[in-house]
Amino acid sequence: MPRIFVAADIHKKTEIQKVQKNLITHLNLDNKFLKIVGPENFHFTLVFFGEVDNSLVDKVVAKISEIEFQSFEISYGMIGAFPNNNRAKVIWMGLDEKTKESFNQLYQLVISKLTDLDLKLEKEIIPHITLFRTKVTLNLKLNNIESYSSMSDKIDTVSLKKSITTPQGTIYENIISVNGK
Repeated sequence: MPRIFVAADIHKKTEIQKVQKNLITHLNLDNKFLKIVGPENFHFTLVFFGEVDNSLVDKVVAKISEIEFQSFEISYGMIGAFPNNNRAKVIWMGLDEKTKESFNQLYQLVISKLTDLDLKLEKEIIPHITLFRTKVTLNLKLNNIESYSSMSDKIDTVSLKKSITTPQGTIYENIISVNGK
């Protein structure tokens, strides 16, 4: 069974990769304790399904193909960690407050298309791009990291992606993409 999710694709992957490298240097992190996300995998997850039956994938494809949305500009924001800064396992880059509103409207649109399918859907999300995962739990001092709100990008594509795990890392493959207007 494939693992699938819906994502908003981004363009400024090289700039995000620079932020990623600067963070590793600034926080004095050892690469042997990190699983660094490659720039080809940078995206904002809208809905994560996990493993789903192939018959359900076809239904999700049909629903995603119906989505119509207006492309919009985004501004990046703070750096954060899941579950929190004191027990960091995932380090991410978020959006500024104004952009979160537009992103949440897109999220609600996607969710509205999927509600009649028998899926567990999250009620709320924190829009973020995963920069890296940690192999050990870290206590990070992210409070003094600058915000990246001067960095902008555009959300103009929503994709249903399949996650493929390989010994070299995870590969994401687009199943269907829908372009905004």
